[in-house]
Order: sequence, then structure tokens, then C-alpha cells
Amino acid sequence: MAERDAAMVDLVLDKYRHPEINALAIQIEALLVATNVRGMETVRNRGYRGYLQRAVSTLLRQRERVAIVSGFPVTQGFETDGPAGALALANGLRQLGSEVVLLGIDHYIAALQRCARELQPSHFMPVAPACVGDQLRQFVAQFRPTLLVFVEVPGAGADGRYRNMRFRDITEQTLPWEQLMSLVDCPTLAFADGGNELGMGRLHQELHGLPVACAAASTDELVIADVSNWGVYGALALASVCVDRPLLQGFCLVRCLRALNLEGIVDGVTGACTATEDGLLLGQSVAMFSALRALAEGALAMPESEDIAPLEEDVA
Repeated sequence: MAERDAAMVDLVLDKYRHPEINALAIQIEALLVATNVRGMETVRNRGYRGYLQRAVSTLLRQRERVAIVSGFPVTQGFETDGPAGALALANGLRQLGSEVVLLGIDHYIAALQRCARELQPSHFMPVAPACVGDQLRQFVAQFRPTLLVFVEVPGAGADGRYRNMRFRDITEQTLPWEQLMSLVDCPTLAFADGGNELGMGRLHQELHGLPVACAAASTDELVIADVSNWGVYGALALASVCVDRPLLQGFCLVRCLRALNLEGIVDGVTGACTATEDGLLLGQSVAMFSALRALAEGALAMPESEDIAPLEEDVA
């Protein structure tokens, strides 16, 4: 991390000296859970607040070598919520000079890698179920991550089984990513939207009474949102203001979702091969992404002469 960037992060994350950063973080948090489709606004109203600023602080301070895990199985494939966020996060981090590796179960990563050829070059780590332990140990020893991030990743319940939002057992379709947490010596961060994702264990009490299968594992930081991908976009918007760079630029949500569809990655709620996230209309996702990017760029007070790409391409 460059000394100038480190000093800037230290400065802008001091909420007492820079209350506008804190205010923006609160504004983004409220926006991310506003539809409350899976109870995340309810969780926030039960006292889980201030998480976005804490997560972004960790993300920026620990961004030297970042491992990003994604991939939530649905039907015979995987859902769009997770990979889009992982690719967006990789794009933003690389603008800050981070080394980034995207991890996932082997056949999912193969699809993600083909998709990313049209979007952004990245390093990928496919993990085979038959040798997950050995591969993860070797990865950690070689890459030495400074931050481990999970974007919409299944988390085991108290009984050790993994379940989807419909409470169906998906243990055989995923990997025990909790093993990776036990191998790293760095902070962990998760993006989640329901309760059954890795990292949500820290909200066991706040999730009480909601129709969710709560995961047991907790991460150091946890960002909740109506859609896990949205949590990533929100974190990047706040991080943009912290480091004075538009980190959401260079990532087109619509193009990414359509590329994922071409690889058989589907909407996790409907199961349809559409450019949508969690059963919501594409226009809702585009509106969220555009609003977050506009908040960030407005706070950056970018000069009019700077070349700014359109917020999103036509969603039709």
C-alpha cells in the first residue's frame, strides 16, 4: 500500500474529524436494506448498525493481497448473486494496486473465468471437492492473504449441514469454506443477505424469528444488504470516497450479469437464466448500482472536465 493512500485512509476513516464519511456510510447502509426482502432492514433496526464503515476500513487497510470466495449453488448450477459482486470487488481492488485471487469450487470457477475474459483479467483458484483441504493449505501458504472475503457463500448451520433459502440441504453441492478461515492469519469479511451465508453467525440473535437457516460461522466484519452483490457495490462506493477514486468505474453490471448467464449462471430465486439478482427486476439492480455510484461520485466532487462513463448501459 502506498504511504499516501495509507495516510489518506487513516484520515478519512476518523469519524470524529470527518463526520461526512460517517453520514455517507449510514446513508448507504439504509439504502442497501430498504426493500427488506429477506429481513435485513429488520436486522439493522434491531441494532446492527455501523457495519459498512467498519468493513470498508478493514478492506482498505488489509487490501494488499485479497482472496475472494464466491459461488452459491442453485438447482444444477450457481446464482448471479455472488459472482457479480466478486468481480466488481476485484475490479475495484485492482485499481488500488491489490493482488486479488478469486476462489470457488472448480466447475464454478471455470465458468467465472470464461465470463471474466470479456470483463476483466483476474487470477483464479479452482478448488476440487476431492482435495479441498490440501489445496486450501497450499493456497494460503503461497498467496499469504492479508484479507479473506466471502461474497454470498453458503455457511454450515449448527448441525454442520448447508442449506439454501428454501431450507433444502445443499451440502453435497458446496465446499466447507470454514476450513479456509481456520487456515488464514488475517481478517475476514463477508457479504450476505439472508442468514444461511458464511459470516452470519454473528447475527444469530438479531435473526431470531426470521424464516432463515442461520449459519454458525462468524467473520470479523459482515456487510448485510437486500442482495449480497449490493453490499459489495455499497462498500466500493464508500471506499471510493475514502481514497478519492471512483472504484465502481470500469465495471458494468448489466454486461456482467449477461456474461454470467452465457455461462449458465442463473437468478438464485427464480432459477431463470436472466440478467437479474435474487428475483428482482433488472431495473431495480441498475437503479441501486447507479444510485451508489452517483453518491460516491457526488461526494468525490469530480471536475466537470473528467471523462465519466455513463452510469449504466440500456437495461432493455
